[in-house]
Amino acid sequence: MTVSAWIRVGWGFMAVTGLLAVIAAAMVFASITDDALVVQPLLPQRSTPQVIHLGRFLAGVTAAVLAGAAFFAGLACFFWGATCRRRELLEELLRRLPDQAVGRA
Repeated sequence: MTVSAWIRVGWGFMAVTGLLAVIAAAMVFASITDDALVVQPLLPQRSTPQVIHLGRFLAGVTAAVLAGAAFFAGLACFFWGATCRRRELLEELLRRLPDQAVGRA
């Protein structure tokens, strides 16, 4: 793959990350309903139990984990694209070095 292709794939992963993050937030916030599981609060100061639809909550958490994976995959694509570009530049420089040394002699 070319460097620009790696960068396009990286931007694609970043778009997927944004979409999954929005879906995850919507699912987690939608999990707080009246017809769901009652969970005791984690903070002792809060005396009212929370009502959570566990299936939606876990789906939201799963979407958040996938968003994180897509984010780091996008970063890896950007890093690999930069590495390929650096290698191409170094190869071009090394190809030109002998030509300049012969031209001066």
